[in-house]
Amino acid sequence: MKKFLATLLLLTLPATASAMSLNEATNTALENNPNLQNSRLAIEVAEKSLKIARGNKGASISVSGGANTSKTEGTDNTQGVNARITGSVPLYTGKRLESQIKSAELEIDISKLEYIQAQEDLIYSVAKAYIDALENWANTQVYLQTEENLADHEKNIAEMYSAGSKAKIDLLRAQVETANAQQDTAKSHAAYEISLTNLATLMAMDSIANLSVEHVATSMSLGELNDYLVQAIENRPDLRATALKVDQGEYALEVAKSGNRPSVSAEVGAGVDANRTDEWSHSANASAGLSASWNIFDSGIVKAEIKKAQHELDQLNLTMKNEINSVSEEVITAYKNLKIALIRLRTTKKAVDLAEEERYIAIERYRAGEGILLDVLDSEVSLTTAKKNHVSATYDVARYKFDLSHAIGDTLSAMQ
Repeated sequence: MKKFLATLLLLTLPATASAMSLNEATNTALENNPNLQNSRLAIEVAEKSLKIARGNKGASISVSGGANTSKTEGTDNTQGVNARITGSVPLYTGKRLESQIKSAELEIDISKLEYIQAQEDLIYSVAKAYIDALENWANTQVYLQTEENLADHEKNIAEMYSAGSKAKIDLLRAQVETANAQQDTAKSHAAYEISLTNLATLMAMDSIANLSVEHVATSMSLGELNDYLVQAIENRPDLRATALKVDQGEYALEVAKSGNRPSVSAEVGAGVDANRTDEWSHSANASAGLSASWNIFDSGIVKAEIKKAQHELDQLNLTMKNEINSVSEEVITAYKNLKIALIRLRTTKKAVDLAEEERYIAIERYRAGEGILLDVLDSEVSLTTAKKNHVSATYDVARYKFDLSHAIGDTLSAMQ
């Protein structure tokens, strides 16, 4: 049994010298996570789209040419070739091209904000996985200590049984409780390894063989709720991105409305024609001017497009309001959870001290023959429960600290 305890302790205890800090885990994830890399590529796509939008407003040059031959009864064959180069520049498009360029510029800003939000989300996910691993490790240490305590009880009872001062049923019960404690320790260790696997996945690591975690700070001072709410509205990258999407919706409405407006462009062209009946003759030509178009009837297509763009803009405004409400709810929930966790951290520490004292009294009474084994076992259960509650409160403080920082759009602040 002692060999089993020592082996399991060696497996579960993080190696402090080689443990990966939360900062290191976060940096590794930021460098390797494929989802974040995909989000970074979206910025490049948006930049290419802006180049296309700006290109539509610039000059365009086209070249055309052709060749033909004809034959009329009673005449000779006639052959001809022609070539022409034409340049055009849009002068007025009813704000269509300008709105498309502005929208493309906003898309770059939106992509950058979404990338920042993706970083925030990844840091948050890594922190939560890291804290889960720490909590499971700490629970494993609680179970290991309980297992060791019960093994000591079993040894003492075995000695008293051999001396004839205790009944065999006490020894059997002690052996059962020790075996049960071993199962609890094994399950807790498995949960620790699973949480390490989740952490490794976020960091794009293939194995947890050399992965362990170290303690994170849980002390903090909690500010005023209204301050956090203001910070969230001002700082959240996803809220800022949604606000820009509303602006995009307004430009999309302008693009739709441009269908009711005329468009004007300037054109210049030059060409050459060559014809041959008996011999070739050539002629050159050039042209310059303005062209205008105005769609006065299209079976209601432009009108429908305007209504569609207006409805989409209304949807974006509603989405913005809903996101603000959701963010406020996130902040309030995280704030209250953290406030309660800080209170629990103090009360659970006191409960551990009381449970330690209760266990000591129960053991001494049993050894003196004044108590029963059930009192000892109950005191062990109480102590284990108190320690687990303290572990839960400790890492809930760390967890809700990150919840609140993520809710206000500043996840990194929780790591300081």
